[in-house]
Order: sequence, then structure tokens, then C-alpha cells
Amino acid sequence: MDYGVTKRVFRDKLPLEILRGNYLTEPTKLTSLAAAADDAAIRSGMLIVKDAGSWRKAVATDSIGAASETKSFYIAVHDQDSHDAQAAGGIVGLDCSDDFEIQTGYFDTDETWVLGMPVTAGAGGILVEADATGDAIIGYVTAIGSGTGNSLAYAGKTPSTLAANSDVLQIKTARTGVVKL
Repeated sequence: MDYGVTKRVFRDKLPLEILRGNYLTEPTKLTSLAAAADDAAIRSGMLIVKDAGSWRKAVATDSIGAASETKSFYIAVHDQDSHDAQAAGGIVGLDCSDDFEIQTGYFDTDETWVLGMPVTAGAGGILVEADATGDAIIGYVTAIGSGTGNSLAYAGKTPSTLAANSDVLQIKTARTGVVKL
């Protein structure tokens, strides 16, 4: 392991960019640290849940009906295989029941997003529109752009040339916890 070495890899989607709410010295912010499940392949910006003490990608069935009442949803801060996650012994997750505004590349690119649209868990840790009765609302779209499905240009530090798709979705977490549609 080469700690302290910048790891530049080409990725499918851009990593998480936290725009508001991540105050590292603020003890009241809700985050959690846990190891990822062995086969999870979690990437920064994916929607994740804890199962038996380990992270896994959230799936659509996590956000439907009674299943969502026992789940807390988080956004992965690091890639599962990043130096930071390996050194810390796990991945930090931002709790979607707290007040964060983020940009993530992990969203349904077939959707046409509009301001204020509620989002929920989709397959493989991506965000999708919350449009069915009983869906758990993870957050709301706070900005749109002219990219695919009204996505935005990335505002983070990772050069967009390192990703196959540089579109991102900007959301604000629900803050009130799991809210049903």
C-alpha cells in the first residue's frame, strides 16, 4: 500500500462533491464509518445502506414500504478501494437524514430531472425519481443544467477527463429522515 500517493484512475462516473453541510469539526453531523461488504464495489457518490454492520449498495427494494422503515440511507464519501478507506478501515457515509447538499454522478441518466423532484434508491446505488406511493425520499433535486436529462457540469476537483461520463445530479438530502411519498 502506497499511502500518501495520489491515485488517479479513469472512472465511469465522477466522485462525490459535497457542496454544503460537511463541517469536519462539527460533531453533530451525521456520518457513519463501516467496512464494505466483500463484493460491494462501492464508489464515491453511490447511495449505500448498512446490512449486518457492512455497507452495500442500496437497491430499489430498500426504499419501498416497510423495508424502508428499518433502513438508513447514506452517500459514500470514498471509493471502496481508495487509500483513505483502506487506511481508515472502512467507508464514511453521509447520512441522508442530515443536512447535506451534494453532487453525484450516480443517478438515472434516462430521467429528465426538474427542480424539487424527490429522489429515492434505485438499482446498484443510483438515485432515481421517487414516484411511487411508499417510496422513501432520500432528498430533492436542487439544481439542473443542460446536460443529459438536465444534469449539471461537475464542480469538483477531479478533472472531468478522468471519467467516461462527467454529468452529475445535485441534491439536498431530506434532512427529516425517511419521508414517504
